[in-house]
Amino acid sequence: MPTFALIDGNSFYASCQIAFEPALQNRPVVVLSNNDGCIVAANQHAKELDRQLVRQLGSGGYHAARPDSMMFQPYFKVAKLLKQHNTAVFSSNYELYADMSQRMHRIIGQFSPHQEIYSIDESFLELSDLPIENLTAYAQLIRKRVRQWIGIPVAVGIGPSKTLAKLANHLAKKQANLDGVLDFGSLSERTQAALLKQVEVGKIWGVGKKLSQQLQAKQIDSAYDLQQACPKSIRKQFSVQVERIVQELNGQACFHLNETHPNKQQIISSRSFGELVTQYDFMKQAVASYAATAARKLRQQNGVCRKVTVAITTPRYQTDRPQYRNVYQIPMIYPTDNSVLITKVAIRALKHIWKPGYAYQKATVSLSELSDKGALQTDLFAPNPRYSGNDKSDRMMQVMDQLNLKMGKGTLSLANCGLQQQAHWKMNRNLMSPRYTTRWQELLRVKAIH
Repeated sequence: MPTFALIDGNSFYASCQIAFEPALQNRPVVVLSNNDGCIVAANQHAKELDRQLVRQLGSGGYHAARPDSMMFQPYFKVAKLLKQHNTAVFSSNYELYADMSQRMHRIIGQFSPHQEIYSIDESFLELSDLPIENLTAYAQLIRKRVRQWIGIPVAVGIGPSKTLAKLANHLAKKQANLDGVLDFGSLSERTQAALLKQVEVGKIWGVGKKLSQQLQAKQIDSAYDLQQACPKSIRKQFSVQVERIVQELNGQACFHLNETHPNKQQIISSRSFGELVTQYDFMKQAVASYAATAARKLRQQNGVCRKVTVAITTPRYQTDRPQYRNVYQIPMIYPTDNSVLITKVAIRALKHIWKPGYAYQKATVSLSELSDKGALQTDLFAPNPRYSGNDKSDRMMQVMDQLNLKMGKGTLSLANCGLQQQAHWKMNRNLMSPRYTTRWQELLRVKAIH
């Protein structure tokens, strides 16, 4: 019988911040979305504070600038409330989180030759073929090593299927007596049933909001209810995918590890601006920068694209302003991964849809019709491709990527992207911590006390 483990970083974004500021260990910590917009992550202390304030609000004893919860509320509405409760607030530090994620997954990967990196803070391991006497002790060793080496607390769920491992991980976080580890397969059938009855059907991996509502309409309210359902009946009423979830809940492994991630079929680079953009030159720099980012991601998967699409939009919810949004797509003569060509095409697409007199909030560049990079079949009657399948062009992109990887993103960039440090369109991150692990000038400094 297969054995899966899901290792998940607890409150990952907040934990990354606490790892470099241990004094925050016992304080509420929250992390904001792009442009310091909304709260998107919180540590356990912040979540407990949130629940406490929700109860006070419900009883009418607290007047808060939010309808029900701090989570996902605009920061400006809850900033005063957070300050009153000594909450540490951080802008999203994507460079730090991505690097800490890579470090965490490398450590976890030492515990099994079969690993699936499922998300920025989650890894599945296949433990079936390993000579492990005690799975719980082995999971505690994983937790200890990750915490010791990079300071990130993790929870470990173990089960005979990926769905049960995911569910066990969820329960391991919720119940303090489990000490962050739950081996679901080691429990008696009676205990398993009791735990499954505690889990709402919408909390099951693969069951989204719409599906959970459909299941609840059939009186399937908990994980236990779904486990006991007839697989064939579920397949008939819903889909094969839901039938497989039922089988997974009964310990039959239907979902196997994806140890190699398939290449993306579309690459999108998009950000809301730090301030509304009204000038074409600033918008052109933003679009060129997003196109260059998308091209870099394309090269990372050794791919080329045949279409470049650009979209721009004004603030959707600011109805007092003139509204405008548009999109334009340009096909390529030859598939390419070259940043120079892709940014030029993106700017050409922008010219087709740009309208002066509007205040723009966001731009999006997407690359589509992707394929693996290989030998280029040229057209005898078409112009000689300058940027596609050209050795000199490829070497230039390799040098750019290598320098930016070694010295930091943005070390070498295209002139049409502008100077991002001075860009009027760059994302606001006014509360960002140092990028401790990816910038020499932002390394953590420790003062010796004599």
